[in-house]
Amino acid sequence: MSISAVQKPVRRELEQVQSRLREAFRTSIPILNQVGGHVLATRGKKFRPTLLLLTARLRNRLDDGAVLCATAIEMVHAAALIHDDSVDRSGLRRGVPTVNGLWTDEMAIIMGDYLYAQAMSLLIAHKQDTAMEVVARVVIEMSCGEALEFQYAYDLDVTEAQYEELIRAKTGSLIGAATEIGTGLNGAAKYHRLREKYRSFGERVGVAFQIVDDLFDYLGDPEVTGKPVGYDLAEGKVTLPMIAALRSATEADRRRLKRIALRKRWTRAQWSQLGALIDRCGGFAYARARAFALADEARALLDGGATPDAAVTAASGGALRALDRAVDYAVRRDR
Repeated sequence: MSISAVQKPVRRELEQVQSRLREAFRTSIPILNQVGGHVLATRGKKFRPTLLLLTARLRNRLDDGAVLCATAIEMVHAAALIHDDSVDRSGLRRGVPTVNGLWTDEMAIIMGDYLYAQAMSLLIAHKQDTAMEVVARVVIEMSCGEALEFQYAYDLDVTEAQYEELIRAKTGSLIGAATEIGTGLNGAAKYHRLREKYRSFGERVGVAFQIVDDLFDYLGDPEVTGKPVGYDLAEGKVTLPMIAALRSATEADRRRLKRIALRKRWTRAQWSQLGALIDRCGGFAYARARAFALADEARALLDGGATPDAAVTAASGGALRALDRAVDYAVRRDR
């Protein structure tokens, strides 16, 4: 599933988001401009701004407020990734040097803080009060997700429920924020139940997205993903394939899994043995099935009515179809 098919109804607005991001990186401080230029040049597919714009499009028109909010969401996402790379001491992301890899961890923290502040300043300056409230809540949730990642590091007894709460907070919450904010634009902030529904839609997409990402750690092609296979496990991140395999393994297989998984480095033979054990114990199959189940739950939350007073038009119908494609993209992409 191509991201371009998802973005087609809002391509023009995404270009406007990119223009506003360029404006945000024009400062009087050369080092910030240098780092900002690198961040801007290496930004990804803008999945979160796309979802925000598509949910806003369900009410048939997009104004400057939608572009502003989409820009703020992308700034928050960029800030979170920069901080995450610094915390993990990651020199590469998707095969591209990170801020801390090219500069320092201190510069990465400064750049992340700058982007968080810029996002909030943008929303406040343009009186996007509802979006500001949602973003403030989600930054707290994302921080809690990071803390849980530390708490559960190298813990092979972590449960599926604990894992899903971690990735909901760390990944799903921002995607849910994007779809909630988009739904609340164009005079729809008063529809609290509808906003909650689209927030749930986004969170389910986000959790499914992260489960697929966690499968890539075991099964992805480094040439495609830009990340060494096994990198997350080496960092102590115990994810659903391992959790599910340990849960269903025989006692003998569970001992083998734990013995190999707790290593920081593996030979090719050891990594192959670990993958074969997880596969035999059903870990990969279970994780895939869970991602697709969440995708189905998300798709079930989509309907043709953006709000009680919004008619379905060609524009909103196109946005709805694109949101359905976004669900497929989350679980069927190759990186």
